[in-house]
Amino acid sequence: MNKGMIADIGLRIGQEGRVRVLTLDRPQAKNAMDGAMMDVMLESLRLAGEDDNIGAVLITATGDVFCPGADIKELARIAAAGEAQLRAAADQRLALFRAVRQCPRPVVAAINGTAIGGGCGLALSCDIVLASDTAKFSYPEVRLGVVPGTIMVGLMRAAGHKAALDLVLTGRSITAAEALQYGLVSRVVPRVQLMGEAMACAQGLAGSDAAALRHTKALFHEIAELDYERALERARDVNLATRRKRSG
Repeated sequence: MNKGMIADIGLRIGQEGRVRVLTLDRPQAKNAMDGAMMDVMLESLRLAGEDDNIGAVLITATGDVFCPGADIKELARIAAAGEAQLRAAADQRLALFRAVRQCPRPVVAAINGTAIGGGCGLALSCDIVLASDTAKFSYPEVRLGVVPGTIMVGLMRAAGHKAALDLVLTGRSITAAEALQYGLVSRVVPRVQLMGEAMACAQGLAGSDAAALRHTKALFHEIAELDYERALERARDVNLATRRKRSG
């Protein structure tokens, strides 16, 4: 896949050292994700996971909006085409969130501005989320007559039941500081420092042991879904396996 702007897809693919940088850049649609963009993002994540020269992935966007979610104009056309096409589009969004979470490289998000709905879902799929102090987050789907389906999965796990239900039922917008309080982001930094700090974070991750990062990320997500006793046992087994591999 060629680096740089991918035709009219609205996604820029760059490289900074061992960090693969994916930049949403569709100003005409405020960085909304359409099918073509998501296809390229999925392929980019797959290739990053297979390339030993890449140690981390950084996802960000241009302008004052990170991402408002799916392209509603495209979704309207898809809905008119029939149920099968609508389900395929939903499956594609699910696949993107899953690909970010399952990418063997750590994925850092730099949230430069407003994140709405699926844009919040994309951010929450990332491993470490840095947000500009001017960023805002919201889940307004209910107000638009839509159930915020897949994006509730990550939100509930990050914010807890009461906070997550508050956000999806009211659709209210919250600040970056509130998002940090709710556990939706990892750090809040001044807007002018965002990319510098995000890149430093990604570069630091890329300089760590790749196998240890991969196993730690996978184990973290696995034990999050297990009961306490099984989580302890699974964590022990993975720790022993990686220690044996290093000593061997």
